[in-house]
Amino acid sequence: MNVIFMVLSNNPENAADNISPGSRKNLSMDKDKHTYTEAAAKPAEKKHDGSQALAGEGSPEKKHGAPSENAQDEIEQAFSGLTERLLRLTAEFDNYKKRTAREKDELCRASEARLMIRLLPAYEEAGLAQKEVEKITDTATRNGVLLVLGNLRTSFEKEGLQPMKLENEKLDPFRHEVALREDSDAPEGTIVRVIKQGYFYKGEVLRHAIVSVSSGNKTETEKPEEKGE
Repeated sequence: MNVIFMVLSNNPENAADNISPGSRKNLSMDKDKHTYTEAAAKPAEKKHDGSQALAGEGSPEKKHGAPSENAQDEIEQAFSGLTERLLRLTAEFDNYKKRTAREKDELCRASEARLMIRLLPAYEEAGLAQKEVEKITDTATRNGVLLVLGNLRTSFEKEGLQPMKLENEKLDPFRHEVALREDSDAPEGTIVRVIKQGYFYKGEVLRHAIVSVSSGNKTETEKPEEKGE
């Protein structure tokens, strides 16, 4: 092939006469191949241009455009469902915190009440000791002991311990326990004698009072019978 192109370039006018028939055939085949290759290349370029056009049509802007109405409704339903669930969980958690705080407070108060019941004898004995200390003739000793006992009882009361007021009170089954019934001038059901003092602790009954109540004035009821006789 190199020889043929050299001959053609040196003598272009007589080049066709100097080429042998076999070389001419080869040259014609080469020319045909060249034309075929160019013809094949042109559709490839067109195909390439077509693919670019298709790629331009399927741009991401169209693929990722606004969702349809059905998709929008599904998104809104899912959002409202999650919002409702969040509100429900928040309310349940608030109730849980309040319930646990209330249970913790009740447990603490029950523990304190049990401890206060155990310390009640010390409080009551301090009160009895105050009555006996008042009989001491030495003023300095008496005042000193009364001060200590008074501070001891005050510390109990500051923690929430409070003695019940029982004298001449009406019987309350939620606070009092009846041990005896006595004849008295007081109305029936009135407390006439305290057998065991009752106490409140932070507004609740710590220990019920044991009392004796009046059964009514029998002397007045018997007088009319005597007059009738």
